[in-house]
Amino acid sequence: MKKIFQIKNMPPAVGYSRAIRAGKFLFICAQVPENEKGETVGEGNFEVQAKQVFENLKKVVTQSGGNLKNIVEITAFLTDMNNVDKFREVRRKYFEDYWPVCTIVEVSRLISEKWMIAVKAIAYFE
Repeated sequence: MKKIFQIKNMPPAVGYSRAIRAGKFLFICAQVPENEKGETVGEGNFEVQAKQVFENLKKVVTQSGGNLKNIVEITAFLTDMNNVDKFREVRRKYFEDYWPVCTIVEVSRLISEKWMIAVKAIAYFE
């Protein structure tokens, strides 16, 4: 059985779901560097954008009944692979003693040209 989660304090998801739980798995759509008003944060600053993305990811998994340790896989989309070390530094602050599977992909651009990063995830609940 599937359950779709509506996440509070985030811009409305138009035409898609932010998170769907299917069985013991929670599939989380790519989180982007937007605040709850839908405004891009940290334009031109990768670290600020990455922090916002992980805060959004944390908000989604928490409001879906879990925490960051439920996340088993993340896929990060970066517009510049020169930011990989910065990405790892920010990720380390959110996953201090637990490391989910991680794939990092460079993309030519994201939906907004202001965005430098997007991260999607899969969580598992026992």
